Amino acid sequence: MSFLGYTALLLCWVYCTAERACEQSPPRRVKEVPTEAWNNPPYQHGTQVTYRCRPGYIKYGRILFECDDGEWKQRRPLTECRNKPCGHPGDTEFGSFQLTSGNEFVFGARVEYRCNDGYQMLSQKNYRECLADGWSNDIPHCEVAKCLPVKAPENGRIVMTGAFELNQEYSFGQVVEFECNKKYRLVGSKEIHCSSDGRWDSDVPQCQGKRNTIICNKLYSHILLGTGYHLGHYKAFTLLHSN
Repeated sequence: MSFLGYTALLLCWVYCTAERACEQSPPRRVKEVPTEAWNNPPYQHGTQVTYRCRPGYIKYGRILFECDDGEWKQRRPLTECRNKPCGHPGDTEFGSFQLTSGNEFVFGARVEYRCNDGYQMLSQKNYRECLADGWSNDIPHCEVAKCLPVKAPENGRIVMTGAFELNQEYSFGQVVEFECNKKYRLVGSKEIHCSSDGRWDSDVPQCQGKRNTIICNKLYSHILLGTGYHLGHYKAFTLLHSN
């Protein structure tokens, strides 16, 4: 074989056995990105790239990729970034919460709060989300449901109340009882209850004058409105008591 033949064979062997370069930039991953910008391929065989975690993730160990015969391969140990923990989101008094996204208190999780029966949420947002820098929002606040003040009915009064002072708001579960003045009767509920939704379960009752039937012996028909009553006749009149 001539010298030229040996030379051609040697060049062919070198070309065929040489490791290929990586024609693309290092891979971009969901949780990790290269620590430097790699935007000018190709990259020679053996080129190594280290990775860092995206915001919201943390890593335990080194993440390393290497160009291996035209392909990017991760080197052992096969480490990856994990969701950053946020810790406990915090309990709220008179309420509770539950996880609505995720199953741990880590980046991406979401918890929603609700108040116990008889309590209302004062906070505008009833949730917290685990972000890259910790929990969003403040812990929601629950307050006992309140009912508006009530006034005594005309010709009546309030005889029992759970409030310390009249004309102030009442809390869930408190009861107001009413009674009427003499010669008046109660129409409606004797007591009303402050419900869990902050409303009274009944309207304030009314006090109406009692109606008594009196039998009048009419001996002189000409005295009674000039109508045709005769001696010995009786008529029932309904009289309305006043104060």
